[in-house]
Order: sequence, then C-alpha cells, then structure tokens
Amino acid sequence: VVSTQSTGSSGINAEYGEVINSFFTFDHTMSKFLALILFLAVLVLAVGSSNCSLKKKKLNKKIKQYKKRCLSKGFQSSVGCTSASVNRKLGKKVLKKCQTIEEVLKKCDFSCPVDGGWSDHGGWTDCSADCGGGNQTRSRTCSNPAPAFGGVDCDGEAEESQECNKSQCPINGGWTGWGAWSQCSAQCEEGNQTRKRSCSDPAPAFGGADCVGNGEESQKCNTQPCPVNGGWTSFVAWSQCSTQCGGGSQTRKKILQQPCSS
Repeated sequence: VVSTQSTGSSGINAEYGEVINSFFTFDHTMSKFLALILFLAVLVLAVGSSNCSLKKKKLNKKIKQYKKRCLSKGFQSSVGCTSASVNRKLGKKVLKKCQTIEEVLKKCDFSCPVDGGWSDHGGWTDCSADCGGGNQTRSRTCSNPAPAFGGVDCDGEAEESQECNKSQCPINGGWTGWGAWSQCSAQCEEGNQTRKRSCSDPAPAFGGADCVGNGEESQKCNTQPCPVNGGWTSFVAWSQCSTQCGGGSQTRKKILQQPCSS
C-alpha cells in the first residue's frame, strides 16, 4: 500500500493520501505501477487546482506592486484595470514580470471594476409621419466599455426621441355643391343660364392642389318659339261708288292675318 502525507512545500492535502489508500484497499490486485500513475495524477490535480497562495497582507502588497510597476507604465490589464496612457512601449522583461504578477492576482480572484460607458447614438429612425408632426427615435448601448467585474451600469437612457416633420400637411382643394341656375337670358326661342361652384370645400392650403374642373357651367333655356299675335293688313283700295251722282257709297277692306304655324 502506498501512503501519503501532507507537506507544506508541496501543498498536497492529506485527503488525497486517503483517496490513494482507499483505492488500494479496495483492489489488492492492482499493480504498483498503475498505483504510481494514479498517485501522480492526483498530485497534478492538487497542484493545478490550488487557490490563492497569498495572505491578505501579501495580496495587498502585490496589488500595489501591480499598479505601480505595471498599470502606471501602460501595461494593458486583462482584469479590467485602467492603464496609464504612455507613449513608449514596455520592455520584454517588464512585460513578462507584469504578466506573472497578473496571473498571481487572477488566482486570488482579483479584478478592477469597469464602469459601463455609452456608445455613440445611432442614426434617427424614419419619422412616423410625413407631415403634421411625427416622432423618431435613436438609441445607444452601454458597451463603451460594457460594465464588468462589478462596475456600475451606464447612467441615463438608452433611447431618446424627438418630434419631426412638424410642418402642416398640404390640403388639396375640393368643390362645393353647385349653386342655383341663373335667370334665363331670353323668354323664348333659346336663352342661356349659368350656375357656379367654388373651390372652397376645402380651399387648397399649404401647397395643396387646386380643384380640377370648371367653377361655372351653362345650359340652354326657354328653347320654345315665342308666341305671334294676329295683325291687320292695310286697307285695300276703295270700291267703286254705287251711283254716278246724287250721292252713293263705296267701301274698302283690310284683312286679319293669322300667325303662321311653326
């Protein structure tokens, strides 16, 4: 049976030794070679899954070291910390040292909070109306940067709106109904009369189109013939006198003419 014990330098827990002992107690036919392989696998697991190895005091010291030697010199943090803006690049040794420090801090679950920042607003949407007042919106996202590691969300609204196309809509003209016919221009034998309407129902406004058509129309009226009254002709010549002497009489006539029928 292979036995194990806990040592501070290796970080191996006594609990892993109990796992090995239990394994070989269960199956005594297992070869020592396979037992050794299993033991080594448990050892690797124990070392790979170790937690933060720093006490609180040493952790704080390591954080200060990280800020002073790395962040202040422009090292690009992968744990959300803000780096100083510098014009020169870090040397390879400094870069490697900072990466090592950062890996240690990661095992201790260290990270800097990143507060969210708004992106620029996108374009305005199409207006909800072509005229007469509509509405349009535009939006932004809390992604510049996105909040991380416990940082606060963006302050404000993700969407804003405004009025648009507030000008009056064009109003096309519309005809009223026709008015009454005017008096006929003649009593008989065809006269003329008119009637009117106006482009005011509604009147065109704000660039709207005028009414299509005529505002006045006419028609014939009193097309019947005019009446013709009868009339006398002139007197015809006198008739011959009834006697040569001693006083006689003579007559003359006129004719009543009838109107011609049409």
